[in-house]
Amino acid sequence: MNEQALIKIQSKVIGLDRELKEYIEELMSGQGLLNEDQLGKMINSTTRELSIYNYILKLIIINGNNN
Repeated sequence: MNEQALIKIQSKVIGLDRELKEYIEELMSGQGLLNEDQLGKMINSTTRELSIYNYILKLIIINGNNN
């Protein structure tokens, strides 16, 4: 079970990381369809979500090491 959860969360983290990089590039280039405030909110939201998934990932790894 932990191995499947680990793979799913790693995949989610990779996707969120890619999404975050795209938002930041869009913000830096000024080429985006969204305004700066909207992109800022999306970046903050994605950053929070990444933090949560990274925390869950650490818990799974710690739990796996204890078993």
